[in-house]
Amino acid sequence: MALIHPTTPLSGPLNSGDYRERDVLRLLADGLPDSFDVFHNLPWSSIHQGTQHFGELDLVVISPVGHVMLIEVKAGSINEGTSALTKTYGGIGSDKDIGHQVRRQHSTLMQRMKDGDLPNVNIDTLLVLPDHAVLSAVLAYPRERIVDAAELDTLCQRVMRAFPSNAPACDVRTRVFDFFANRFQVVTDVASSISQVQQLSTTLASGLATWVPKISHTGNLFVVQATAGSGKTQLALKLLQDAVKAKQRCCYVCYNRPLADHLAKLAPAAVDVTTFHQLCRDLAERQGEKPDFADPSVFSKMVSDYVEASESFSKSLDLLIIDESQDFEPTWAQALLERLKDTGRLYVMGDTGQQLYERDMFDLTDAVHIKCMDNFRSPTKVVQMINALGLSEEPVVARSVHTGETPHIYTWAPGQVNSLTALDKCLKKIWQDGYKPEQVAVISYHGAKTSEVLGLEQLGGFKTKRFSKYDEVGNALWTDGDLLVESVYRYKGQSMPVVVLCEVDFEELTEKDKRKLFVGLTRGQVRADIVISEESAIQLMHTKL
Repeated sequence: MALIHPTTPLSGPLNSGDYRERDVLRLLADGLPDSFDVFHNLPWSSIHQGTQHFGELDLVVISPVGHVMLIEVKAGSINEGTSALTKTYGGIGSDKDIGHQVRRQHSTLMQRMKDGDLPNVNIDTLLVLPDHAVLSAVLAYPRERIVDAAELDTLCQRVMRAFPSNAPACDVRTRVFDFFANRFQVVTDVASSISQVQQLSTTLASGLATWVPKISHTGNLFVVQATAGSGKTQLALKLLQDAVKAKQRCCYVCYNRPLADHLAKLAPAAVDVTTFHQLCRDLAERQGEKPDFADPSVFSKMVSDYVEASESFSKSLDLLIIDESQDFEPTWAQALLERLKDTGRLYVMGDTGQQLYERDMFDLTDAVHIKCMDNFRSPTKVVQMINALGLSEEPVVARSVHTGETPHIYTWAPGQVNSLTALDKCLKKIWQDGYKPEQVAVISYHGAKTSEVLGLEQLGGFKTKRFSKYDEVGNALWTDGDLLVESVYRYKGQSMPVVVLCEVDFEELTEKDKRKLFVGLTRGQVRADIVISEESAIQLMHTKL
């Protein structure tokens, strides 16, 4: 028995012609094997010379290999004209040429299927006249393509004999079926989705920037402990913009150079955006020193000199923002405070969940403490995984409009030399899903000294964009590539639509490992995947799951 589509019978009032079409449909359903599909009452539409036309196909039979038979049923009264068979619809003057109607349907369908990349499908037609006998042959329509009242019991045999014996490509049948079933193949437009998520997340994350500046405190000291994706960067920009408008002198200091470079592009030109170690270097160079960066102890000496010299700093700042405070030593913060006016405002922003360096925590007496565990950046399912694995001391509240997917996990076996095979598999799936290299950041779990990925010139079929060095005036120099490759240490404070945290490998899951995983996973705005060793994956999944 053939499969009928749709399975729901015709509804509403039926005329005599409808009943006869149903009779023919029943004959096909009972007489054709179950490898055949029969569609009935299919609406169609086409554009001709700028005008949209509509019609309906009575019956369409699809053979087991994907060939098509259009069946036009003309029941009831038929007019025998001088040169054509016609049928009257709606009254005088509305006669339609049956042969012309069938040819039009055939040509329209041929074009539509060609446009749908189905040009090799055989399409035949059959005219069924259940209430008439055909007594003679005519030029306009082949007699062998007409089934009259006396031949109805042979309808199914006629249909099967009419199909050619050759078979199209193996996947054509499915595509033909989907075509007549009106199965729209749609996928999310990645670029549109990313843009929408970014815009809405930015809007939602503006909460800190909206209400925190409204908090007044006689001490003018504010500590903002906020999780990843909560809007700390937006808060910093709002504070800096307001200070510049008020003609106040302000400075933003963070730990991570890439974060400083990123914020410098967004902040007003009058703002001093820097890292603590840049300040130390600037001081050394003003004092006539030429730091030898090949010396491993050069930074510790510059820091020591800066802290010692801070007692003589001029108190010139109306606003000081210390970002990534979890990575600052208490002495560094105290040295920076020497630059703040007695009436100046201090905002200390950080997140202990992103502490990647072993630092002593510092506290500010009489400061207003503001805490926020709302994450507006990371997809909901990423946050759920973070909480399930206990990667944050306190549960993170998912506030993103994007549900997303649970991070895909790709593993490499103990005997493998490296994780590149698993990483290539991960990137291949990302490309298949429609993402472009400029929308993806590959983040190594390790630093430059121990990472293999950070030294690769090509990855996932694309040239990599890797940090090279800073030039003489402090500008970051990058290799020429499309796919960003960075370490989890340098990429802290930044984000990308898609993040792949790779080279994840640890002997024992420590608190520091949890924080590195947390930092890596919270960089993704739309998607975050993990490439991890099998041993580490087992440890990770047994922590809380």
